[in-house]
Amino acid sequence: MFKRLSLYMLLLCLVPFFVWGFSYRWHGNGQLNEADYWLYLLTETGSAPYALITCALFALIFRFLFRSRKQWLFAVSVMALSVAATQALKTGLKAVFQEPRPFVTYLAEQNNSSTESFYQNDRAQRALIAKDFYSQTDTPAWLIHHYENETGYSFPSGHTLFAATWLMLAVGFTQLTGNRSRAAKLLIGAILAWSLLMLISRLRLGMHYPIDLLVAIITAWLVNVIIFGFLLKKRSLS
Repeated sequence: MFKRLSLYMLLLCLVPFFVWGFSYRWHGNGQLNEADYWLYLLTETGSAPYALITCALFALIFRFLFRSRKQWLFAVSVMALSVAATQALKTGLKAVFQEPRPFVTYLAEQNNSSTESFYQNDRAQRALIAKDFYSQTDTPAWLIHHYENETGYSFPSGHTLFAATWLMLAVGFTQLTGNRSRAAKLLIGAILAWSLLMLISRLRLGMHYPIDLLVAIITAWLVNVIIFGFLLKKRSLS
């Protein structure tokens, strides 16, 4: 269990490591292309309120892993615990570190202001500032709308935590139930691909730095190692 969860954690870590290795840095939206709109649509699957729909769909898709409805309902409660715990940790860490998002830093630099002055405003005012600035650039309307809704802090990445958590849940439950079917492998593969694209989208759209992703991945891994370690010890769902 530990080795399998760690393996997929390391696969996700390839994204921030790759970015550091090639010295990629977001510096405005002049580099965007048509493919980035599809990344935006994908990133919205981890944004409120759509993330709730994603959770419901994943919970339903996971049903085939379990032999009985009772096992599945118990697993759904574990899924809810895992997602809630990781998102609560994200909220706490953001409040402690208060790191600005890349698009906020860029806005401040271009306006010869500071990120501190931006975050001194309430969320409604931050949204107006972001909208006014990026409307004068080559930023597409859909991304401006996203910036208006995402004026919180950067570290760690909540979307990355969300995606990594669901990947850990897929891997953990297939291990716990001993399901080695082709469908189980396809499930893990699909969620891995979705997770990797989610991470890439957060970097491409100017929402996060690589360190935000790395810490989020490790946090999701740590929380789920604890959860599945406990379930394995209790022989739950076996």
